Amino acid sequence: MTLAVRSERRYTKRVQTVLTEEQYEQLLEIAREQGKPVSVLIREAIVAEYLHEIARRRRREALRSLLSLEAPVADWPQMEAEILKGASESDDR
Repeated sequence: MTLAVRSERRYTKRVQTVLTEEQYEQLLEIAREQGKPVSVLIREAIVAEYLHEIARRRRREALRSLLSLEAPVADWPQMEAEILKGASESDDR
């Protein structure tokens, strides 16, 4: 799953920061090498550094929640047979 920044998104919030001359020049160099605006580099860095971790944390919480259900689980052939049986019974209605 990629959380890449896409140009079709509507950005509505503005964030302002102050960089040193050296930091800005380094970002400009990277931007030129990658053929991207500095603003895109910064958005991608935010996603990579902070937002991916939030998404990972949410997935871990969802997994913990699912595992805590203690739902009955059988081997796959038995579960598949029960699914198919339930599907055929609902078709008969």
